[in-house]
Amino acid sequence: MPPIKPRKFWLVADAELIVYGATEPDATVTIGDRVIKLNPDGTFRFQMSFQDGLIDYPIKAVAVDGEQTRSIQMKFTRETPERNTNTKAEAVEEWFA
Repeated sequence: MPPIKPRKFWLVADAELIVYGATEPDATVTIGDRVIKLNPDGTFRFQMSFQDGLIDYPIKAVAVDGEQTRSIQMKFTRETPERNTNTKAEAVEEWFA
């Protein structure tokens, strides 16, 4: 049988949400009220923390002359039914056999 000794044990886990797409390079893209910077080829990528709850994202592209628009609305829901986590700094010694 292994000797009884203390140890610190911890776990950290979370999630991120990435929204990506493409449009004309000279268009203006917004996600919600935030203007998204486009790459030279018109692609974009938006990354954020994905916390519990509903995230409702209206995404809109407006042509450079303002005469045409395209849009999509995305909704994401996260639910964490159980959480028993702690950081390494929060870990305390526990005795186990």
